[in-house]
Amino acid sequence: MNTNPTILQPDRLVDGAKLLEVLFDADNRPCLRWLGYQRSRRTIPYFKIGKLVRYDPNLVRQALEQRCLVVPRQ
Repeated sequence: MNTNPTILQPDRLVDGAKLLEVLFDADNRPCLRWLGYQRSRRTIPYFKIGKLVRYDPNLVRQALEQRCLVVPRQ
């Protein structure tokens, strides 16, 4: 059994709490409300399955890197 929560199987969908656990360490983890706000602004990709909302951690990480990564000037 894999005990490292940051390594997931490819293409595995997770709920919001698990997504935050995978992407952020415990000291810097935002709340579920932040995640809902990002979803409502459509800044992160998500899947809607009936009433369930699920996330692909790899796609969310890529979206955050594209939108939120600040590159220093040379």
